[in-house]
Amino acid sequence: MTGKYWEESTVGSSSVGTSDATRSIGMISDVGRVRAVDEDSIMATEITINTNSKFSKYRLLVVADGMGGHAKGEEASRIALAAISGTVLPKLLEGDISPTQLLRDGIHKARQDIFRYMDANPESTGMGTTAVSALVADDREIFLANIGDSRAYVISHDEIRRVTRDHSYVQELVDAGSITEEESRTHPKKNVITRAIGTMQEFEPDTMKLALDRDESLLLCCDGVTAHLTDEEIRRTVTNSVCPQEATRKIVDLANERGGSDNISLVILSSESSDVENSEDDLVSS
Repeated sequence: MTGKYWEESTVGSSSVGTSDATRSIGMISDVGRVRAVDEDSIMATEITINTNSKFSKYRLLVVADGMGGHAKGEEASRIALAAISGTVLPKLLEGDISPTQLLRDGIHKARQDIFRYMDANPESTGMGTTAVSALVADDREIFLANIGDSRAYVISHDEIRRVTRDHSYVQELVDAGSITEEESRTHPKKNVITRAIGTMQEFEPDTMKLALDRDESLLLCCDGVTAHLTDEEIRRTVTNSVCPQEATRKIVDLANERGGSDNISLVILSSESSDVENSEDDLVSS
């Protein structure tokens, strides 16, 4: 290894924007209008590695939505963030484990650390967290892992595609044909999660690999976003914003205008195109 360079690293629960010559990052976490504490944790970090005179760039993006209220959901999401990043980033330098396996290992490390924390702090029993994580190789190849109902979307001017599947009771009803996607948004059990880090000893995250075209953005978000905005409203907001940081702020504002019933957290990796095609018919209104 001839060298390694940490170009940018941001972890936390505040708003920040970073950019480079190709794609740029927007990220934000907001407590919303109802919750007293922001239980979410988010991350966007970049590492550039030079081995054998060849540069490789990776971005690690994570959104973790803590659960448990008084049982320290915010601690669960923080532990998950630390475990995923602490597993993935050092192993990238070794280069002998697949990105998908790294993400899977990070989520399992988070499970171990959360259970260890609950054993040492019995008052926190019941805490847990969702997690959606993306390892982006050279801004084109996306490796994803998710557990819970935090989501990943691929967005272009023409469409928005949800590329993860929720681990939730209402998703099972949708899959069975018992209710529609639209009905799932208002179902009384829409917040029931069937898989999460900390709520069960044995589980497997969903993983996948996909290509990100030059005109496509990647969005990771918690259910505090999707509870208040439809997929189409998210697409319009992202594609009609001048930068991903502006898009994150607009999405938070819209969610809060509509009640802000939960914490609102998201990370956007922009498309390579800087063109914004606004039209009078293609704007989000509340």
